Amino acid sequence: MKIKTYGVPDLTEWHGKVKAGSLEVSVSFRGGTASPSGAQPAYYVTRDPIVQFVIENSREFKNGFIILVMSQEIAGEHPRMAVPKPTVKTDAPKEAKELSAGVEPVVPSGGESSGDGLVKLHAGDKSEAIEYLKEHYPERNYTATSLRTKASFDAACADCGVEFVFTS
Repeated sequence: MKIKTYGVPDLTEWHGKVKAGSLEVSVSFRGGTASPSGAQPAYYVTRDPIVQFVIENSREFKNGFIILVMSQEIAGEHPRMAVPKPTVKTDAPKEAKELSAGVEPVVPSGGESSGDGLVKLHAGDKSEAIEYLKEHYPERNYTATSLRTKASFDAACADCGVEFVFTS
């Protein structure tokens, strides 16, 4: 994650809106100083990647009204950080293409389903299992948030007739 500091040279304070396409962000640059020994621009600090994107793609940034003063990399991730979606390999067998990436059926020695009527599936972790439920049961409108608790996840699995075995 990056923390970026932007400045507005020659101003001690500036409040405005910047646009990039249809996105608009209100920003308040403050803390600038001016004295006979020198000047410090008004500044705005953010770690939000969306705000950084809007500022850096705005007309004000491109024409030099707003400048990048400092960029610092820190550990961690921002909740609004873009994360690439997992991809399904195309050279996988037909049966594996029907399942989500990382979710594979378990065939117990007694047949295709467990003793309680549930189909067992392997998944790397709970997030892969949730993605499987979202993709294969879209009519139920499952979301990661709605399946966050163990009780809601277990109820959704029971409703769909599946049981997940986690491999990691």
